[in-house]
Amino acid sequence: MVTNSPQVNGKKEPKEEILKAALELFTEKGYCNTSIADIRQEANVSTGTIYHYFKNKEAIADALFEDILQSLNDSIKEIKRKNKNAFEQLRAIVELFFTLTEDAPDVIRFIITIRHQEFLPSRPPLSLTQPFQSLTQIMQEGVNKGEIRQIDPVVASACFYGTMTRMCQLRLEGVLQKQLDWYLLDTWTVIWRALAPG
Repeated sequence: MVTNSPQVNGKKEPKEEILKAALELFTEKGYCNTSIADIRQEANVSTGTIYHYFKNKEAIADALFEDILQSLNDSIKEIKRKNKNAFEQLRAIVELFFTLTEDAPDVIRFIITIRHQEFLPSRPPLSLTQPFQSLTQIMQEGVNKGEIRQIDPVVASACFYGTMTRMCQLRLEGVLQKQLDWYLLDTWTVIWRALAPG
């Protein structure tokens, strides 16, 4: 993910600096209100350096979208590998999103608040990307094994994702004053009551 980019001699590669700057600007000012000049200034690189790596602003947004979703998907895969059942996997995903909200708020803003299809029309809706398909798969496997109540996995995913991301959003908006780990138990209890079998 752009927040954990490799460094050379203590400094990030120019491409990573560009992506980091774009992430900050897109989430702060919005995609349409951010120019290549803004990104150049924030990243402290030349215009030529930007065009060496990216064709245009849309290509920067596309690379950022891909980078974040790939990192998120890798994290969910690791969660599935380390945790044996739906209860543990889903709780760990809530923890992942809560931790990212605190440690990398711009990443979460980019995922849950930006309307990607307005500037990346060739990309699928967020709900059809791999990380969110993996979430639906966890729901389906949980239903099949009796770990989650008999419910449409898409509905289960919407219930789960909606509650979790709303908490992240409230924290980003400053409505929740305490760090999200303080609300983790209550949030998870609400989510699991909706999904638990029996």
